[in-house]
Formats: sequence, structure tokens, C-alpha cells
Amino acid sequence: MFQRRSEVIEGVRLATIILAAGLSKRMGRVNKLLIPIDGLPMIRRVMDAAIEAGSTDIYVVTGFERERIESCLTGYVVNFVYNESFRSGMGTSIAEGIKAVARRGFEGAMILLGDLPYLKSATLNTAASAFSENLDRKIIVPEFDGKPGHPVVFPESRFDELARLSGDHGAKKLIANHRSDVLRITVDDPGSIRDLDTLSE
Repeated sequence: MFQRRSEVIEGVRLATIILAAGLSKRMGRVNKLLIPIDGLPMIRRVMDAAIEAGSTDIYVVTGFERERIESCLTGYVVNFVYNESFRSGMGTSIAEGIKAVARRGFEGAMILLGDLPYLKSATLNTAASAFSENLDRKIIVPEFDGKPGHPVVFPESRFDELARLSGDHGAKKLIANHRSDVLRITVDDPGSIRDLDTLSE
């Protein structure tokens, strides 16, 4: 059941979608989202960054070990969205998250990965501000050291395309197809590109 709360970040209503459905294949038998990072499970660190940034309409897309992920987030006000096709890749998780927020009055959706434990809340605020300040509602892509990072903010006008994503390529192709509608912003946050895929990281 969805919590019906209003989120206004920098003057616009944004849904925050956290992708937490992956198989963590490169971690072996370990679910990386539950690994403690500085004393907190990785997924909770991402959740805390979103909350610190002012997010209240948070949607967590689950799949692999959904019960463990949901249990880990007990106590947070969050909307869980289950992706039955999580084994097919990230594209399906983005699609399910977007379907859950579509037609709920949001002007955009901020999408971030559940395996970015070092992402700063300030980066979320910077991305939201850039989205708010551009009235033509461009796709916002943060960059650190010239590399694209997270979170990416999509305007409501792209929801239909996002809802049709499939496979494991995420939204990269969609962004490439709409280069003229992309605003890249520089952020001072190595955590925006530092996702953890192996135990050695």
C-alpha cells in the first residue's frame, strides 16, 4: 500500500526511486545491499541520504531477497514496489518504479541506485535544484571527474519511455537518444559514481 505524502524539493514535486532489486552477482552469495558500511547496511545509507535531502515520497524497487530488503528498512516511511522480472535487469526495475509513480502528480522522478553508500545528500539537492531551475524540464545528469553519476532526474514527460524499459541497460540509451534534452551538472561527490559491486571495493 502506498503512503500518500507530498514531497516538495526545491519547489517541485519529485518522486525518489531507489533501485534495490538486483541479484548482486559479482558479490557471490552475498546480498551487497545488506553489507554494513561504516556500521549501517548499504541500502540504509542510501535511504538516509535521500531523507536528509528532503525526500518524503520514496519508492524502493525490490526483487532479489525482497523480504530481507524490506525488513532492513523497517521504520522508514517508504513505498515498496516489487519487480517480478528483476532477473531480467535494471531496465525492468526502472520501469516498475516509474509505473508506481506515474499519474500521481509528480513533475519528475529522481532515480538512484541502492549500492551507492557514499552518495552525499547534497548531490541529491543539487540535482533537484537544477531540475527545478530549468523550466523546460531537462533530464539532469550529475558528473564527477567527467563521468556520469547519480541520481538522474527525469521529467514527467519521459515517464512513458521509462516505463517501457527492459533488459540490463538501464536508461543510458534513452539519455543518449535525447542528448539535446540533457543537462549535465558537475558535482563534487565521488560517491555519485562509486557503486560497490565486489567485496574488495
